[in-house]
Amino acid sequence: MTEKGFIKIDRNILNWRWYHDLNTFKVFIHLLFKANYKDSEFKKHTIKRGQLVTGRKALSKELAPSKITVNAVA
Repeated sequence: MTEKGFIKIDRNILNWRWYHDLNTFKVFIHLLFKANYKDSEFKKHTIKRGQLVTGRKALSKELAPSKITVNAVA
C-alpha cells in the first residue's frame, strides 16, 4: 500500500453524531486512510477500491487503544 495521495472530507462531518467521540472518530479516519485506493488481491480475494482487510487486533496495534475500545467501535 502506498501512503501517497489524499482523501476528501466534507465539512458536514462536523454534524456527524460520532464526531465528538474521539475513539470512534480516530478509528473512522484511520480506516479512511488505510482503505485501498485501487483494487488489489488478498488471499485470492479481490479487495476493491475503498475497502480494506483488518481486524480488532490489527486496529489495536495500529491505533494503540485498548481492545475493549476497538470492540465497542467495530
